Amino acid sequence: MGAVKVDTEKQARAYEVKYCLDSVAGVKALLRDRHRIAERRYKGDTAASDILIDLHSAINSADLTERQTEAIAWVYGRDITQAKAAGIMGIAQKNVSEAIDRAAEAIAGVFERWEYGVVTVEFDEEETDNDGL
Repeated sequence: MGAVKVDTEKQARAYEVKYCLDSVAGVKALLRDRHRIAERRYKGDTAASDILIDLHSAINSADLTERQTEAIAWVYGRDITQAKAAGIMGIAQKNVSEAIDRAAEAIAGVFERWEYGVVTVEFDEEETDNDGL
């Protein structure tokens, strides 16, 4: 007879992250983690796709300026520091930070109008180890 290997400690290695999307901090956290959330789609997590589609829609609905959009794209899309983004954009790092803050406020406002509330994503320990976090 064969043996079945059951991972009895899986739940102990899993954790949930809650994103309060009607707040600036929640939007920034979601932007920061969006690559990890995108990877969840390949593990059968269809809710991850919904979250990313809604984030994209909120960004498009937030009426961001070109500078705000560019700052979000560099810092959260390409995962570079605000200082590097500032160098690329030809502005001071403080301006990048302020553009991101204003953009996050606008995106949070969209989620608030949509009455979106809190989104929860479950991550495994392996997902954080692979990301080097």
